[in-house]
Amino acid sequence: MFDDKTIQLIRSQVVQMEKLGQLTPEVLEIIYEKRLFKLFIPDELNGRMTSFPEAIQLFEDAAWIDGSFGWLVQIGSGAGFFVTTMKEKLAAEVFTKQDVYIAGSDRPNGIAKKVDDGYIVTGSWPFCSGSMHATIFTANCILETDDDRNGTIQAFAFTPEQVKIEQDWHAFGLKATNSYTIHVKDAFISEERVFDAYHPHFYYDDPVFHYPFVPFAEANIAATTIGIARHFFDEARAFALTKKKAWGSARYTFVTNKIEEMELPFNAAVRAFHQAVEQSWMTHVSGKECSEEELQAISKQSKVAAQHAVHGAQVLFRYLGMDAIMENTNINRIYRDLHTASQHKLLVSYD
Repeated sequence: MFDDKTIQLIRSQVVQMEKLGQLTPEVLEIIYEKRLFKLFIPDELNGRMTSFPEAIQLFEDAAWIDGSFGWLVQIGSGAGFFVTTMKEKLAAEVFTKQDVYIAGSDRPNGIAKKVDDGYIVTGSWPFCSGSMHATIFTANCILETDDDRNGTIQAFAFTPEQVKIEQDWHAFGLKATNSYTIHVKDAFISEERVFDAYHPHFYYDDPVFHYPFVPFAEANIAATTIGIARHFFDEARAFALTKKKAWGSARYTFVTNKIEEMELPFNAAVRAFHQAVEQSWMTHVSGKECSEEELQAISKQSKVAAQHAVHGAQVLFRYLGMDAIMENTNINRIYRDLHTASQHKLLVSYD
């Protein structure tokens, strides 16, 4: 999927993207050309349906190239699941575009008041990754109606013209994801642009749409974190090599040995993670229901891999010297991206 030329092009622009707070047009064009936001979109809607394990590996590889790039590929692809819940006309309108990107939130932070032929919607939703290049926005709202639907949650599709973007993503990592807050005020949304994100109609179908969603989401976030961590270990080794003369043989040997020491449990956890994904997928596509043990294995290995990634990076960072604390260095940016991605609630265990 990613040849050397593509990798070099993306990495040559990461400094610019971090300053801009979003991907450059050149990097977005790579995504559109390769249909990376359409990994879970059927072929008839100009998608490129991808199996669960293949997508997981792609998310990991994309994040290894750059954290913000990988994060947006993963988040943008996940919105493809709406193709099974939106009405066919809306799905075709949304997903056939080459530059489709859905930004939004599953938080029920809006109020939708029923009126003739639709709803009047007001709300605010934080952390909407990719807001600046979204072709459509989706968000959950609580209904205000005069019937038994009152108080229930529905998803709404907004046009960019109906949305105000607040550029408030001040996180210390994944800076190019423009994960901003969006605001909608008194916007009219027709019935055709309302859908139930939790109950698919399967106008379009594929085995991936029937896979349990929570472990699917856990694995997606974990794969992104794993990819960033792989990049960190690679960069730590390259960084140490540039310091070999200044550090001297003893310190250089100590640091490179420490990199290998931290990589060992991380690599073992990554292998176990991929094995759990493959095993559950084999069960799923065979027509059987995944066992609770198989699904719990994905949840567990997602968190374990993230724990080893963060722990390894934190241990190594202490030995990389003062240059590593400078925000304009590659090692610093990757370190920040790793901690930001791994902060997602699906990768944190409270047991």
